[in-house]
Amino acid sequence: MKEALIQYVWQHQLFDKEDMCTCDGESLRVIFPGYPNTDAGPDFRQAVVVIGGMKWVGDVEVHLNSSDWYRHRHQEDNKYRSVVLHVVYRHDREVIREGTETYPTFELQSRIPEGLLQRYRDLSSSADRLPCRPFLPICSPLTLQAMNASMALERLLRKQAYVLGVVEQSAHDWGEALYRLLAMGFGFKTNAVAFELLARSLPFSVLRRHADSALQVEALVFGQAGLLERPTVDDFYDTLKYEYDYLRYKYALVPIGEYHWNLLRLRPCNFPCLRLSQFAALMAGKTDLMNRILEAKDVDEVRRELNVSASVYWRTHYHFGREVPPHGAALGADSVHSLIINVVVPFLFSYGRFSAHDDLLERAVRFLEELPFENNRRTRLFQGTHFPRVTALDSQALIELSTEYCQKKRCMECTVGDCILQSRGLQGNEVESR
Repeated sequence: MKEALIQYVWQHQLFDKEDMCTCDGESLRVIFPGYPNTDAGPDFRQAVVVIGGMKWVGDVEVHLNSSDWYRHRHQEDNKYRSVVLHVVYRHDREVIREGTETYPTFELQSRIPEGLLQRYRDLSSSADRLPCRPFLPICSPLTLQAMNASMALERLLRKQAYVLGVVEQSAHDWGEALYRLLAMGFGFKTNAVAFELLARSLPFSVLRRHADSALQVEALVFGQAGLLERPTVDDFYDTLKYEYDYLRYKYALVPIGEYHWNLLRLRPCNFPCLRLSQFAALMAGKTDLMNRILEAKDVDEVRRELNVSASVYWRTHYHFGREVPPHGAALGADSVHSLIINVVVPFLFSYGRFSAHDDLLERAVRFLEELPFENNRRTRLFQGTHFPRVTALDSQALIELSTEYCQKKRCMECTVGDCILQSRGLQGNEVESR
């Protein structure tokens, strides 16, 4: 058992309140359990309790065992002098306040319902990547819908923190930040770090000066990627290298190492050269990319902006100097959707909050609602459940739920886990048998 469970039980008052008294035999009544404290100090602030007929307003500290007070060295911390009640699962030692005076202690061991404890054990010990699966029939569709809405917002806020970090690293230039975010997006996890290094080494301001020349943009991108450092390979390679060598000298550019690019376990459509050429195509001819994204009224407009294709050479190549049968060189629909979900939407949301433009916030959410549900290993975890699984807003919510709550067993902080723990309904094995 974890202390977090006892905190949860106290916060929601999920225990038998009949004939409550402290371990010293004084009557106890809880008027308000207190506000959860996320900072240093007692677990609950500004609680209101009546002990032995006297009302107390102060803090509440929660432990598994009362002796944990000394184990955590609270007696040496003045923050705990405001504690008016010590709530424990098991009372195994008196805690002295001053002299011979003891802290009033309330023991929960015999008061927590066995059903709640059993559901907690089932959730915390489950080997299923979705620990609540057998209990989901307890939860109403409305609860699951509310969970999706809160998780989608939480994910957007978490991504906003990341976007703002990139903005700060970009000297608060939002256009430069969008360029870096798009570059990382084109890396699609496997080569996201390499694309980030590339974007850092090649400022958007430099690309923008040559946006009217697709060849020069592609030369800059491949050159800074460290892929134009070899001897002659073929005519196209030589052309790019010739352009890059001049621009490299002009702007004092230093390319990243070729070793940053990962080629293992990649499908041909994800090979770095193809992605780099597609990224160059996106940057070519667009000096106002940020405005185009911010002014897009629907997701189709964004699709058209991102619907780019690698240059002609890459329709018969995946690597320099190795010709292959003709193949598609356009950015696929799934890749476009991924860029919208993971780059465009968080950027719109972040910029909307930064600039206090509510229409951008609404548009960011609407774009997710206009895109299809993502099919990946995290979202497939929820197959066969009653969680909404229609739009990208739903899939983003379920990814957040899986990665930030299910994998970390944060069931007591989850709306669904809260519903299950507080339910007076079926036990896990009873649910499975139905």
